[in-house]
Amino acid sequence: MYQAAVIGLGNIGLQFDIPRKAAPQSHVLAYHLNPDIDLVAAVGVRQEQGDRLAQVAPETKFYMDLITMLNNHRLDVISICTPQHIRLELLRTVFEHSEARIIFLEKPVATSIQEAEAIASLAEQYGRTVVVNLSRRWSDGATRIREALRSGQYGKLKKIHLRYTRGIYNTGSHMFDLVRFTVGSMEQVKVLQQIPTNLDEREDWTYSFTFTLEDGAVTGYAEAFDDRDFLIFEMDLYLEKGKIEMLKSGDEIRFYEIEEHPIQKGLNHLVPKDLETGMLYRSSSISNAVSHLVDILKNGTTPISTLEDGIYPLYAADAVIRSHAKNGTVENIQARG
Repeated sequence: MYQAAVIGLGNIGLQFDIPRKAAPQSHVLAYHLNPDIDLVAAVGVRQEQGDRLAQVAPETKFYMDLITMLNNHRLDVISICTPQHIRLELLRTVFEHSEARIIFLEKPVATSIQEAEAIASLAEQYGRTVVVNLSRRWSDGATRIREALRSGQYGKLKKIHLRYTRGIYNTGSHMFDLVRFTVGSMEQVKVLQQIPTNLDEREDWTYSFTFTLEDGAVTGYAEAFDDRDFLIFEMDLYLEKGKIEMLKSGDEIRFYEIEEHPIQKGLNHLVPKDLETGMLYRSSSISNAVSHLVDILKNGTTPISTLEDGIYPLYAADAVIRSHAKNGTVENIQARG
Protein backbone atom coordinates (compact mmCIF):
# COMPACT_ATOMS: atom_id res chain seq x y z
CA MET A 1 0.00 0.00 0.00
CA TYR A 2 1.13 3.55 -0.71
CA GLN A 3 1.53 5.81 2.30
CA ALA A 4 -0.22 9.19 2.23
CA ALA A 5 -0.51 12.26 4.43
CA VAL A 6 -2.73 15.35 4.38
CA ILE A 7 -1.41 18.79 5.35
CA GLY A 8 -4.24 21.17 6.20
CA LEU A 9 -7.48 19.93 7.77
CA GLY A 10 -9.90 22.67 6.74
CA ASN A 11 -12.89 22.14 4.46
CA ILE A 12 -11.38 20.31 1.49
CA GLY A 13 -8.78 18.61 3.67
CA LEU A 14 -11.32 17.12 6.11
CA GLN A 15 -14.30 19.22 7.19
CA PHE A 16 -16.48 18.60 4.11
CA ASP A 17 -16.88 15.04 5.43
CA ILE A 18 -17.93 16.09 8.96
CA PRO A 19 -20.49 14.63 9.35
CA ARG A 20 -19.36 11.82 7.08
CA LYS A 21 -20.85 11.83 3.57
CA ALA A 22 -21.93 8.87 1.48
CA ALA A 23 -19.32 9.76 -1.14
CA PRO A 24 -16.03 11.43 -0.15
CA GLN A 25 -15.78 15.19 -0.45
CA SER A 26 -12.42 15.61 1.33
CA HIS A 27 -8.86 14.39 0.84
CA VAL A 28 -8.88 12.53 4.16
CA LEU A 29 -11.91 10.37 3.41
CA ALA A 30 -10.91 9.78 -0.21
CA TYR A 31 -7.52 8.42 0.92
CA HIS A 32 -9.05 6.51 3.83
CA LEU A 33 -11.43 4.61 1.54
CA ASN A 34 -8.98 3.85 -1.26
CA PRO A 35 -7.79 0.22 -1.00
CA ASP A 36 -4.30 1.07 -2.31
CA ILE A 37 -3.67 3.91 0.12
CA ASP A 38 -2.72 3.90 3.80
CA LEU A 39 -3.43 7.35 5.21
CA VAL A 40 -0.78 7.31 7.90
CA ALA A 41 -0.66 10.96 8.99
CA ALA A 42 -2.30 14.38 8.86
CA VAL A 43 -1.19 17.83 10.01
CA GLY A 44 -3.47 20.47 11.50
CA VAL A 45 -3.18 23.61 13.58
CA ARG A 46 -5.68 22.86 16.38
CA GLN A 47 -6.32 19.78 18.53
CA GLU A 48 -10.01 19.87 17.63
CA GLN A 49 -8.98 19.03 14.06
CA GLY A 50 -7.29 15.93 15.39
CA ASP A 51 -10.47 15.00 17.23
CA ARG A 52 -12.46 15.32 14.02
CA LEU A 53 -9.84 13.40 12.07
CA ALA A 54 -10.36 10.49 14.47
CA GLN A 55 -14.07 10.45 13.56
CA VAL A 56 -13.27 9.85 9.88
CA ALA A 57 -9.92 8.01 9.92
CA PRO A 58 -9.27 6.76 13.47
CA GLU A 59 -5.96 5.03 12.65
CA THR A 60 -4.39 8.12 11.08
CA LYS A 61 -1.85 9.84 13.35
CA PHE A 62 -2.49 13.55 13.96
CA TYR A 63 0.36 16.08 14.15
CA MET A 64 0.60 19.80 14.77
CA ASP A 65 4.27 19.92 13.78
CA LEU A 66 4.97 19.45 10.07
CA ILE A 67 8.65 18.51 10.23
CA THR A 68 8.04 15.88 12.91
CA MET A 69 5.39 14.29 10.73
CA LEU A 70 7.65 14.33 7.65
CA ASN A 71 10.54 12.80 9.60
CA ASN A 72 8.38 10.05 11.09
CA HIS A 73 6.95 8.63 7.85
CA ARG A 74 8.21 7.45 4.45
CA LEU A 75 5.47 8.95 2.33
CA ASP A 76 4.55 8.32 -1.30
CA VAL A 77 1.96 11.06 -1.72
CA ILE A 78 1.19 14.22 0.24
CA SER A 79 -1.92 16.39 -0.10
CA ILE A 80 -1.49 20.10 0.60
CA CYS A 81 -4.77 21.77 1.52
CA THR A 82 -3.50 24.90 3.26
CA PRO A 83 -4.23 28.55 2.34
CA GLN A 84 -2.30 29.51 -0.79
CA HIS A 85 -0.31 32.34 0.79
CA ILE A 86 1.91 29.86 2.70
CA ARG A 87 2.37 27.35 -0.11
CA LEU A 88 5.82 28.33 -1.34
CA GLU A 89 7.67 27.92 1.96
CA LEU A 90 5.53 24.94 2.90
CA LEU A 91 6.49 23.15 -0.31
CA ARG A 92 10.15 23.98 0.27
CA THR A 93 9.93 22.31 3.69
CA VAL A 94 8.12 19.27 2.27
CA PHE A 95 10.68 18.80 -0.50
CA GLU A 96 13.60 19.15 1.95
CA HIS A 97 12.25 16.68 4.52
CA SER A 98 10.33 14.12 2.45
CA GLU A 99 10.93 12.03 -0.67
CA ALA A 100 7.23 11.75 -1.51
CA ARG A 101 6.90 11.20 -5.25
CA ILE A 102 3.62 13.06 -5.66
CA ILE A 103 2.32 16.30 -4.18
CA PHE A 104 -1.45 16.68 -4.57
CA LEU A 105 -1.94 20.44 -4.41
CA GLU A 106 -5.19 22.32 -3.88
CA LYS A 107 -5.96 25.30 -6.10
CA PRO A 108 -5.27 28.12 -6.37
CA VAL A 109 -1.62 27.20 -6.59
CA ALA A 110 -0.40 30.53 -5.20
CA THR A 111 -1.38 34.13 -4.54
CA SER A 112 0.48 35.47 -7.57
CA ILE A 113 2.11 34.43 -10.82
CA GLN A 114 5.52 35.13 -9.31
CA GLU A 115 4.90 32.75 -6.40
CA ALA A 116 3.49 30.12 -8.75
CA GLU A 117 6.61 30.34 -10.93
CA ALA A 118 8.80 29.94 -7.85
CA ILE A 119 6.83 26.82 -6.87
CA ALA A 120 7.29 25.41 -10.38
CA SER A 121 11.04 26.04 -10.23
CA LEU A 122 11.21 24.37 -6.82
CA ALA A 123 9.36 21.29 -8.07
CA GLU A 124 11.73 21.04 -11.04
CA GLN A 125 14.75 21.43 -8.76
CA TYR A 126 13.66 18.51 -6.57
CA GLY A 127 12.25 16.44 -9.44
CA ARG A 128 8.80 15.99 -7.87
CA THR A 129 5.44 15.45 -9.56
CA VAL A 130 2.84 18.03 -8.56
CA VAL A 131 -0.78 17.24 -9.40
CA VAL A 132 -3.23 20.14 -8.95
CA ASN A 133 -6.80 19.48 -7.83
CA LEU A 134 -8.66 21.15 -10.70
CA SER A 135 -11.81 19.33 -9.69
CA ARG A 136 -13.66 19.24 -13.00
CA ARG A 137 -10.86 17.22 -14.55
CA TRP A 138 -11.99 14.34 -12.33
CA SER A 139 -15.73 14.77 -13.10
CA ASP A 140 -17.67 12.44 -15.36
CA GLY A 141 -19.26 15.39 -17.20
CA ALA A 142 -16.06 17.11 -18.37
CA THR A 143 -14.56 13.74 -19.31
CA ARG A 144 -17.67 12.88 -21.35
CA ILE A 145 -17.50 16.19 -23.23
CA ARG A 146 -13.79 15.76 -23.94
CA GLU A 147 -14.35 12.25 -25.29
CA ALA A 148 -17.25 13.38 -27.50
CA LEU A 149 -15.14 16.13 -29.04
CA ARG A 150 -12.16 13.85 -29.63
CA SER A 151 -14.37 11.25 -31.34
CA GLY A 152 -14.96 13.72 -34.18
CA GLN A 153 -18.63 12.78 -34.54
CA TYR A 154 -19.69 16.43 -34.23
CA GLY A 155 -17.04 17.82 -36.56
CA LYS A 156 -14.86 20.84 -35.84
CA LEU A 157 -15.52 23.22 -32.98
CA LYS A 158 -16.61 26.68 -34.17
CA LYS A 159 -17.78 28.79 -31.21
CA ILE A 160 -18.00 28.69 -27.39
CA HIS A 161 -20.41 30.46 -25.04
CA LEU A 162 -19.62 30.45 -21.32
CA ARG A 163 -21.84 31.76 -18.49
CA TYR A 164 -20.47 32.23 -14.98
CA THR A 165 -20.62 34.15 -11.71
CA ARG A 166 -18.30 34.89 -8.77
CA GLY A 167 -14.92 36.20 -9.76
CA ILE A 168 -12.19 35.78 -12.33
CA TYR A 169 -10.08 33.90 -9.75
CA ASN A 170 -12.89 32.00 -7.98
CA THR A 171 -15.24 30.47 -10.57
CA GLY A 172 -13.04 31.91 -13.30
CA SER A 173 -10.26 29.44 -12.52
CA HIS A 174 -12.67 26.53 -13.13
CA MET A 175 -13.91 28.19 -16.32
CA PHE A 176 -10.44 28.71 -17.78
CA ASP A 177 -9.45 25.15 -16.93
CA LEU A 178 -12.69 23.60 -18.21
CA VAL A 179 -12.05 25.15 -21.62
CA ARG A 180 -8.38 24.14 -21.53
CA PHE A 181 -9.22 20.55 -20.54
CA THR A 182 -12.03 19.96 -23.03
CA VAL A 183 -11.13 22.00 -26.13
CA GLY A 184 -7.77 23.78 -25.63
CA SER A 185 -6.28 26.88 -24.06
CA MET A 186 -7.47 30.43 -24.59
CA GLU A 187 -4.84 32.56 -26.30
CA GLN A 188 -6.30 36.08 -26.31
CA VAL A 189 -8.98 37.91 -24.31
CA LYS A 190 -10.82 41.21 -24.63
CA VAL A 191 -12.96 42.57 -21.77
CA LEU A 192 -16.35 44.01 -22.64
CA GLN A 193 -17.87 44.80 -19.24
CA GLN A 194 -17.33 44.43 -15.50
CA ILE A 195 -20.25 42.87 -13.61
CA PRO A 196 -20.74 43.53 -9.87
CA THR A 197 -20.88 40.44 -7.62
CA ASN A 198 -20.50 39.49 -3.97
CA LEU A 199 -16.79 38.91 -4.53
CA ASP A 200 -16.07 42.57 -5.28
CA GLU A 201 -15.38 43.08 -1.56
CA ARG A 202 -12.55 40.54 -1.90
CA GLU A 203 -11.27 42.32 -5.02
CA ASP A 204 -12.01 39.24 -7.13
CA TRP A 205 -13.63 41.07 -10.02
CA THR A 206 -16.01 39.54 -12.55
CA TYR A 207 -15.95 40.40 -16.26
CA SER A 208 -17.71 39.56 -19.51
CA PHE A 209 -15.11 39.07 -22.24
CA THR A 210 -14.47 37.59 -25.66
CA PHE A 211 -11.62 35.20 -26.39
CA THR A 212 -9.92 33.12 -29.04
CA LEU A 213 -8.32 29.70 -28.69
CA GLU A 214 -4.71 28.87 -29.50
CA ASP A 215 -5.18 28.24 -33.21
CA GLY A 216 -7.22 31.43 -33.68
CA ALA A 217 -9.97 29.54 -35.53
CA VAL A 218 -12.33 29.25 -32.54
CA THR A 219 -13.88 32.30 -30.90
CA GLY A 220 -15.81 32.50 -27.65
CA TYR A 221 -17.78 34.71 -25.30
CA ALA A 222 -17.66 34.45 -21.52
CA GLU A 223 -20.75 36.17 -20.13
CA ALA A 224 -20.69 37.21 -16.46
CA PHE A 225 -23.74 37.37 -14.18
CA ASP A 226 -24.34 38.84 -10.72
CA ASP A 227 -24.34 36.04 -8.13
CA ARG A 228 -26.71 38.07 -5.95
CA ASP A 229 -29.39 37.15 -8.50
CA PHE A 230 -28.40 33.51 -9.01
CA LEU A 231 -25.39 31.22 -9.44
CA ILE A 232 -24.59 29.91 -12.90
CA PHE A 233 -21.78 27.92 -14.50
CA GLU A 234 -22.59 26.71 -18.01
CA MET A 235 -20.92 26.07 -21.36
CA ASP A 236 -22.27 25.75 -24.91
CA LEU A 237 -20.03 24.29 -27.63
CA TYR A 238 -21.13 24.91 -31.23
CA LEU A 239 -19.71 22.47 -33.76
CA GLU A 240 -20.04 21.76 -37.48
CA LYS A 241 -22.43 18.86 -36.93
CA GLY A 242 -24.06 19.60 -33.60
CA LYS A 243 -23.97 21.27 -30.23
CA ILE A 244 -22.98 20.21 -26.69
CA GLU A 245 -24.41 21.97 -23.63
CA MET A 246 -23.05 21.71 -20.10
CA LEU A 247 -25.73 22.86 -17.65
CA LYS A 248 -26.31 22.93 -13.87
CA SER A 249 -22.60 23.44 -13.12
CA GLY A 250 -21.77 20.29 -15.07
CA ASP A 251 -24.40 17.96 -13.65
CA GLU A 252 -26.34 17.84 -16.93
CA ILE A 253 -24.88 17.35 -20.42
CA ARG A 254 -27.08 17.74 -23.53
CA PHE A 255 -26.06 16.63 -27.02
CA TYR A 256 -27.60 17.84 -30.27
CA GLU A 257 -27.11 16.65 -33.85
CA ILE A 258 -28.00 18.31 -37.13
CA GLU A 259 -30.86 17.26 -39.42
CA GLU A 260 -32.29 18.82 -42.54
CA HIS A 261 -34.63 21.66 -41.64
CA PRO A 262 -38.27 20.59 -42.16
CA ILE A 263 -39.19 23.86 -43.88
CA GLN A 264 -35.96 25.52 -45.06
CA LYS A 265 -34.79 22.99 -47.63
CA GLY A 266 -31.04 22.72 -48.05
CA LEU A 267 -30.43 23.97 -44.51
CA ASN A 268 -29.95 22.09 -41.24
CA HIS A 269 -31.24 22.61 -37.70
CA LEU A 270 -30.30 21.23 -34.29
CA VAL A 271 -32.27 18.36 -32.77
CA PRO A 272 -31.84 16.80 -29.29
CA LYS A 273 -29.90 13.54 -29.44
CA ASP A 274 -28.91 12.59 -25.89
CA LEU A 275 -29.21 13.81 -22.30
CA GLU A 276 -26.95 12.68 -19.47
CA THR A 277 -27.76 13.75 -15.90
CA GLY A 278 -26.24 13.22 -12.48
CA MET A 279 -22.75 13.78 -13.83
CA LEU A 280 -21.54 15.60 -10.70
CA TYR A 281 -22.84 12.95 -8.32
CA ARG A 282 -22.40 9.75 -10.32
CA SER A 283 -19.00 9.37 -8.69
CA SER A 284 -16.89 11.32 -6.22
CA SER A 285 -14.47 13.64 -8.02
CA ILE A 286 -11.96 13.55 -5.16
CA SER A 287 -12.11 9.74 -5.09
CA ASN A 288 -11.50 9.71 -8.85
CA ALA A 289 -8.51 11.99 -8.27
CA VAL A 290 -6.99 9.71 -5.63
CA SER A 291 -7.46 6.69 -7.91
CA HIS A 292 -5.58 8.62 -10.58
CA LEU A 293 -2.74 9.29 -8.12
CA VAL A 294 -2.51 5.56 -7.44
CA ASP A 295 -2.37 4.93 -11.18
CA ILE A 296 0.53 7.38 -11.48
CA LEU A 297 2.40 5.64 -8.64
CA LYS A 298 1.72 2.11 -9.93
CA ASN A 299 2.00 2.54 -13.67
CA GLY A 300 3.75 5.83 -14.31
CA THR A 301 0.61 7.24 -15.91
CA THR A 302 0.90 10.84 -17.13
CA PRO A 303 -1.00 13.19 -14.78
CA ILE A 304 -4.11 14.75 -16.30
CA SER A 305 -3.78 17.83 -14.08
CA THR A 306 -0.25 19.18 -13.90
CA LEU A 307 1.33 22.12 -12.10
CA GLU A 308 1.37 23.93 -15.45
CA ASP A 309 -2.39 23.36 -15.70
CA GLY A 310 -2.81 24.73 -12.19
CA ILE A 311 -0.83 27.89 -12.94
CA TYR A 312 -2.53 28.61 -16.28
CA PRO A 313 -5.73 30.15 -14.74
CA LEU A 314 -3.54 32.76 -13.00
CA TYR A 315 -2.12 33.83 -16.36
CA ALA A 316 -5.59 33.90 -17.92
CA ALA A 317 -7.01 36.02 -15.09
CA ASP A 318 -4.03 38.37 -15.38
CA ALA A 319 -4.72 38.90 -19.09
CA VAL A 320 -8.39 39.68 -18.39
CA ILE A 321 -7.43 42.19 -15.70
CA ARG A 322 -4.90 43.84 -18.03
CA SER A 323 -7.54 44.13 -20.75
CA HIS A 324 -9.97 45.82 -18.37
CA ALA A 325 -7.29 48.20 -17.07
CA LYS A 326 -6.55 49.25 -20.69
CA ASN A 327 -10.23 49.85 -21.56
CA GLY A 328 -10.82 46.60 -23.40
CA THR A 329 -7.62 45.98 -25.33
CA VAL A 330 -6.90 42.54 -26.77
CA GLU A 331 -4.40 40.86 -24.42
CA ASN A 332 -2.39 37.67 -24.88
CA ILE A 333 -2.41 35.03 -22.15
CA GLN A 334 1.31 34.72 -21.53
CA ALA A 335 1.36 31.26 -20.02
CA ARG A 336 4.46 29.56 -18.66
CA GLY A 337 6.49 27.65 -21.21
